[in-house]
Amino acid sequence: MTFLMPLDLLSMSNREQDVIRCLTRRPRLTAGEISGATKIPLAELEDILGQMVQAARLVQEQADGQSRFAVAFSRSKPGRSSNSLLDSLFG
Repeated sequence: MTFLMPLDLLSMSNREQDVIRCLTRRPRLTAGEISGATKIPLAELEDILGQMVQAARLVQEQADGQSRFAVAFSRSKPGRSSNSLLDSLFG
């Protein structure tokens, strides 16, 4: 699985960045909840979510019979200190 790195945000559209910001603050939301928080129309958002899941920028989970989405951020590599900003950006 590919994990999202902070530097990846630079290559995303404004709408994708809005989705990432929303899910960073409140993970595991449904498409409807993301649409309400970001004000992106649901039909457009469903396309964006599908593309982001396909590109492994988001994780889609089934919970309570609904699809929920979360961001898959990268974790620091074992044995390395991740105290610096450069390590977190370029991991």
